[in-house]
Amino acid sequence: MRRFLVLLFIFSAHAQSQQTAQNLFSHYQSALYQIRIIELESGNKSSIGSGFQIDQQGNILTNYHVVSEYVFTPEKYRIEYLSNDGSNGTLALINFDVVNDLALVRKTSTTENEDTFNIANELPGQGETIYSLGNPHDLGMIVVPGTFNGIKKNSFYQRIHFTGAINPGMSGGPVVNALGEVVGVNVATAGNQIGFLIPLNKVQRLAAKHQDEILAIDQFKNNIQQQLMANQAEIITQLQNTTWQKSSLGEASVPTKIGEFLSCWGDSNTNDNEALFLSVENRCRLDEQIFLNGGLRTGGIELEFEWLSGKELGQHRFYSLYSKSLVGAGAGNMATKTDVTNYQCEHNKVINIHQVNSKTILCLRAYKEFDGLYDVLFIGATLDHDQQGLISHFTLAGVAKDSALSFTKQFMDAVAWQ
Repeated sequence: MRRFLVLLFIFSAHAQSQQTAQNLFSHYQSALYQIRIIELESGNKSSIGSGFQIDQQGNILTNYHVVSEYVFTPEKYRIEYLSNDGSNGTLALINFDVVNDLALVRKTSTTENEDTFNIANELPGQGETIYSLGNPHDLGMIVVPGTFNGIKKNSFYQRIHFTGAINPGMSGGPVVNALGEVVGVNVATAGNQIGFLIPLNKVQRLAAKHQDEILAIDQFKNNIQQQLMANQAEIITQLQNTTWQKSSLGEASVPTKIGEFLSCWGDSNTNDNEALFLSVENRCRLDEQIFLNGGLRTGGIELEFEWLSGKELGQHRFYSLYSKSLVGAGAGNMATKTDVTNYQCEHNKVINIHQVNSKTILCLRAYKEFDGLYDVLFIGATLDHDQQGLISHFTLAGVAKDSALSFTKQFMDAVAWQ
């Protein structure tokens, strides 16, 4: 009997979810749009996403990455919408939040009675059913039920963890509660029914700019620059004001946790019986990055420490191994020669506050279109032992030069001998 009641409850919940999804689609399909980036020369779409209307003035929310081609090359593209009934029109870019991957666009012409979504005042409760709407694979609008699992833990760029299928083309579509109120926006999927949504507070903040004037084309990149500078200042400040937890790595003491939002792992070759040297690693990274365009990501952080010991190799063979371990370190983010300059590097020998003697390489490359922002690559190798050593490495993406230098000093001074 108990099993029957459980099955009845599951069936009833599923049937109710399906009914709610059908009602949401029928009531809100006219306020849900496909957002198209049209290549002017060919007159055909270059990319698509989803969007939803929030007021009678024709303001529509979508993802920044959906309209990023237009932001970077407005002379090549225009933005259009396609409604569920097949009608279409042009859109103007009002504003965007590049850090949180949101954009506000506006219809250039509207009718008297425009259908809209309401934005919720609060997030759902843990475990509540919510509904993702969008246009996957250019197949038409759909509704996908899923579960609200709260804000993703240990994340600097806040995201809602959503158990449900978010597919390509659904980016920028709304995620609503059973009343049809927007609680988040589709942004990414990790596969296996794991999706991520931009949370309500970020949506509310950009939606509040609906009365703003249309953003001038020559303001696009300046707007990005200001947002990135503010974001990198906040993240570096948080990292530097956090007490860095340390642990042993070989004969060294190194930071293994420097912020709640960095994920850390360890590894070694101790199970390799044929290895002639010992390698022990600690790695930490910020799992999220900021999308700027198809070839450029920023906002990432990576840190790595590797202890090498090769007493069985002899001094010359160990030196060769040690030197090879320094080769191959590269940027932690995607960028092209269109976006950044070549790295400019400084080589130094440094003794830190704990009397650790190291050879260091500090490299910076500038963002061509965002003055004052740099990617940073640092490598340090200790010189205090003949057949043992610590290699320290970090990358920062999209930071100011003064932040890069102060972080480098703090990173170097965090290393000590036990």
